[in-house]
Amino acid sequence: MDHSADRTGGGRSPAERTGGSGDPLSRLTRGIVVMVAVGFCAASAVATVRNHDGLAYQLPAVAMLLVLLGFQIGHAGPWRLARRWWPWSLAAHGVLTYLPFLLFDGTWVGLPGSFAGSLLLTVAPRSWALFAALVAAQYPICAALGGTLGQCVNASVSTAVGGIVVYGVARLADLITELRAARTELAELAVDRERLRFARDLHDLLGSSLSVAALKCQLAERLAGQDPERARAEMAEVLALVRQAMTDTRRLSSGDLRLSLAREARSAVAALRAAGIEVEAELDCAGLPSEVDAVLATVVREAVTNLLRHSAARRCGIRAERDGLGTVRLVVSNDGVPGEPDGPDGAPRAPGDGRGIGNLTARLRAVGGRLTAERDGTGWFRLTAVVEAAPARDAARAA
Repeated sequence: MDHSADRTGGGRSPAERTGGSGDPLSRLTRGIVVMVAVGFCAASAVATVRNHDGLAYQLPAVAMLLVLLGFQIGHAGPWRLARRWWPWSLAAHGVLTYLPFLLFDGTWVGLPGSFAGSLLLTVAPRSWALFAALVAAQYPICAALGGTLGQCVNASVSTAVGGIVVYGVARLADLITELRAARTELAELAVDRERLRFARDLHDLLGSSLSVAALKCQLAERLAGQDPERARAEMAEVLALVRQAMTDTRRLSSGDLRLSLAREARSAVAALRAAGIEVEAELDCAGLPSEVDAVLATVVREAVTNLLRHSAARRCGIRAERDGLGTVRLVVSNDGVPGEPDGPDGAPRAPGDGRGIGNLTARLRAVGGRLTAERDGTGWFRLTAVVEAAPARDAARAA
């Protein structure tokens, strides 16, 4: 159990990680620690003053108790975690706690419990062993000052209880502040995760639509002088694509976007045929769960987008099937990739080399699936997405 100054995580206190002293919760926890310290000091001051009638004894005793109060607050507050001078201050705290027993004899009440609590909060890793030794030592100290059996036992018990109270209140304040820091960090992570999800969805959603629209615009430009009617028809389809993209973007921002593998496959076939690419599509996987259906639809969309952007394909195949166990296998292939390997070591590129493929890999992993990309050296490239049956998918998520 390490509560020393070395466990700060970069030298910052919990209060600094949650916004510093301006944070209301930080002020509250600090106030609790200070109130406990002041309460112990006031009780000891009253008891010590009652034991002496002369100001020559009372004033020095109260002055020492005030100094001990400062040490207790310094060692018990959350700011202690950012300090490096605690070994010296702890030694001074111990001296001022026990030296007055020699000066004031048995009339000095002092704050041994405060010192015991400071020991627990600052010394590691043997703080509890030292704490137990300090509590045990209180008995012979009291006996040497002429205390009775009951007084000596009471002194040891008071030291133990006082130390545990100081330690408990300070650690409770630390834990509250750390909890606040954890909640803030989780909120920031949630925002970052949502931002990444939106960026990924926007890329996957608009990439295909804009690629197809650009392709049709190029086709319409070429047909403008040869076949104006067909050119107008292509531009009408471009307008429809843009409107659909705008609708999808609004639905995406509201979180109400639903993708379908069958619908995306039909759109992909139409786009590929418009580009003069021969397409064979076979879909035998009806009744897929909605999340799996959406992920596989995204795979088709991204694969066709990459095909239109980066390849010189003349043939393309889109095939999806389910086996008897419920595992779904989707393969999108094309013959538009050069036969030479494109990796620096002569190997094909990994599926995660591009952002789109990386997004697909993350999406499939979220539903217990996997993505592979391979080329056979004859110009064919295959992107394969496999989503296991429900029991295997649940096991993959748990792993």
